[in-house]
Amino acid sequence: MVTYRHFLSVALLILLIETIHSQITFESLCSPDVEVAGMSSIDGNDEFEIDLFEGRFLPEDTILLAIKQKKQNYGISEFVLRAFDYDGNIIGRFDDQPTGNLALRHHTCPNGANVIYLDRAESRGYREIPLQWRATGFNPNIDEVTFKADIISNRQLYRVKSAPLKRRLASGVVPYLDRSINIDYCGESQGCLIVPQQCNNDAKCEYTLSWQVPNEDSAKFHIVARAQGFVGVGFSNDEKRGDDQVVLCTRDAQGHVYVHNMFVGVQTPQYVLRGRPAYGLQDTDGYSNATHIICKFTRKLSPFTDTSVDNDGRPTDGVDRDKFVDLKKPHYMYPIYSNEDLMTAQGMRIPIQDIPIVNNHPVNFERRLVPKSHPRAASVLTKIHAILNIIAWILLASAGVMVARYFDSVWPEYERRVVVDGSGAVTGERIQRRRRISSFTIFPPLMCLVAILTWIAFFCILFELNWKWTYGTHHMWHSILGVIVLVCAFLAPIVGLLRPTPRTKRYCFWYWIHWLVISLAHCLAVPVIFLGMDNRRLDLWTWCSWLLFGWCIFHFIVQLIFEIHACCYARQEYERFEDGDYYPEKNPDSRLRRERVPSESWKPALLSIYLFVTLIVVIILVLAVIFYQGY
Repeated sequence: MVTYRHFLSVALLILLIETIHSQITFESLCSPDVEVAGMSSIDGNDEFEIDLFEGRFLPEDTILLAIKQKKQNYGISEFVLRAFDYDGNIIGRFDDQPTGNLALRHHTCPNGANVIYLDRAESRGYREIPLQWRATGFNPNIDEVTFKADIISNRQLYRVKSAPLKRRLASGVVPYLDRSINIDYCGESQGCLIVPQQCNNDAKCEYTLSWQVPNEDSAKFHIVARAQGFVGVGFSNDEKRGDDQVVLCTRDAQGHVYVHNMFVGVQTPQYVLRGRPAYGLQDTDGYSNATHIICKFTRKLSPFTDTSVDNDGRPTDGVDRDKFVDLKKPHYMYPIYSNEDLMTAQGMRIPIQDIPIVNNHPVNFERRLVPKSHPRAASVLTKIHAILNIIAWILLASAGVMVARYFDSVWPEYERRVVVDGSGAVTGERIQRRRRISSFTIFPPLMCLVAILTWIAFFCILFELNWKWTYGTHHMWHSILGVIVLVCAFLAPIVGLLRPTPRTKRYCFWYWIHWLVISLAHCLAVPVIFLGMDNRRLDLWTWCSWLLFGWCIFHFIVQLIFEIHACCYARQEYERFEDGDYYPEKNPDSRLRRERVPSESWKPALLSIYLFVTLIVVIILVLAVIFYQGY
């Protein structure tokens, strides 16, 4: 009996100790930093977070939020949560709401605002605690609210701070940086979905969506669309609409925009979680003006696995997570925008006629690349710009450079003829102008034609861009290098007209300047074409780039053959002079015999093969540009 009483006394003592230690005494609940006797505090933003389910507020709005784990730890045992204005004053009121078996308490501060706290945990640790805060009882001109929580976990005090909750702007007011999307960065620092595809500024674009993947877990989206009802984006696992996940940004009667995460069958959307319209989204924001709706949000790439269930085996939130589209896998996206209201007499409906067909180009965020999605074909002016430059620099300029550099001995402007008598003995030699075609009669016309085509192509794209400069990484380099090529193409014929008398110092100086201008233009033109084949306005198929790359190798091999031959026979070729009076004829009555030049038979044959292959490549690329319809 004594033993039993002793055991009971020990059990009661242990229970008393646990009861004492299970209730925490918070000091100075209305101060910026709450203290707990015997506990040190550390920054807890890596362990816990305050998740705001809305990014903006209006006076008297009720804001849903939750304090929860960010990583696996001992969970939330006790906590204090307050809302502060910019000056550090506690504002607003936390509503009384049933939250499982939690004994939540409120403490009213001297200014009428209150604090919500839990000082006695009924469980070892909670993953998430959902709460409600009402924007009431403070100056309506306050622009920003910050929530601070002091969380106790495993006898350690963690201090956690939320992202700022900002007041909604008045209707028609849109921050400058959010008004438009710079589509010149599409395919570079951001992915894009644009309607129509050939639009290049806000005046022409009906719908623009950009996304960025800052890390391996989430993607940031920005939508700017010409609409008065709602805008959004659909995520689909296949190329057909239906049973998709959509994010809709709706405009109310006051012009305020709200972001909703929804599932949709065909036309009828439903909330992912009733009571939490932005469930699964973060950093939601939206604006509208007289013509456009703008919204922004962040979505996790993997299906949203967060849950607001209690930790005591209570029913789940009822969300069908199988409907979430996994953005880490290839998926499809389609734009949504309408001037009609989302809410109709039959309930929420998305007008199907306002949803373009899903593009057949899957997006894969897991690759950390930013592929371009083009629902429509490129503009006519863009295609003309591409075709003229391909013809000018791949065909005409390449042929002209080959002839000018390696065929001045085969087809010289002046040719040397030996003078022979009746017996065939050489009695002298004579230089005379070539009557047939020469390299000099071929190259200048080609040079002028290349310059004309290049400038026509330049004005085509300049008109397409509304006379504006383009931005973006390879868009910018395409433009900068293209301008250098344009200037060189303009200078080449002018420098050619200033050709001095051959075999003078001035001629040598002129020759190298002319060579530098032409070589620089030709060497830069091909990379410029490569960059132009992979941008938003004309993103040709990958095989086009490989075809052009193969032609570059072929061009290099042919030029290498000509260069080796030119080096081997340099001395013989340098002995040719272009001065018609340099070699006086010894016997005017004697007949002339043309001297044969080394390589005059195989060089034209190799050039013919080169021109034939180049022509085929150019025809294929031109046809690819003509028939390109987006993807």
